[in-house]
Amino acid sequence: MLSFKFVVVICVAAVAASPIEDGRWNPYKYGDNGKYIPSDEGKYIHIPNPYIHIDNPYDGGYGPYAHDYEPYISEASVDQYRLVQYSGEDNPFYKPGYYKNNGIKIIKQNHNYKEDKYDFDFETENKIRAEEKAVLKNPNTIDEGIASQGFYEYIGPDGFMYRVDYTADEKGFRPTVKRLATPYSGKWIYEKVN
Repeated sequence: MLSFKFVVVICVAAVAASPIEDGRWNPYKYGDNGKYIPSDEGKYIHIPNPYIHIDNPYDGGYGPYAHDYEPYISEASVDQYRLVQYSGEDNPFYKPGYYKNNGIKIIKQNHNYKEDKYDFDFETENKIRAEEKAVLKNPNTIDEGIASQGFYEYIGPDGFMYRVDYTADEKGFRPTVKRLATPYSGKWIYEKVN
């Protein structure tokens, strides 16, 4: 029994004397000079495993897709439509002889001119309108110039209102054009064919 106790005491002493990872410097792992001694533990080992393609397309259980060359024929009972343009009200600004007598009146006009800026607007009885505001930039320098913003609009022979909004400055003349419906322009309507 004494020998068994002696063996247990030696085992406990051996375990207690062995160094463990407790965060302190342990010479068994780092050597006497404190440098890390590398090992192959945890080293990446590449195992080649190339991709092998298996040609097994999904067929849904019905076999491969077969194209049907028969064109689609619509049923006769389906309603069919066409796009038709209906004219609007009679355009009073484009009657024969309207511009021949040069008697178009200006019904509104304003203008303000100053040394470093100006603005104006006007409207005629045939719905021509314009407006512009401008300012002098970089006065008394080589880069002196006028920067302006404005618009003009009129009703065309097709009854639509054409409007041009613009900016003009050192970057040039930059317009944006809109075509707006009026009571004179008419409209497009889907009309049933059958």
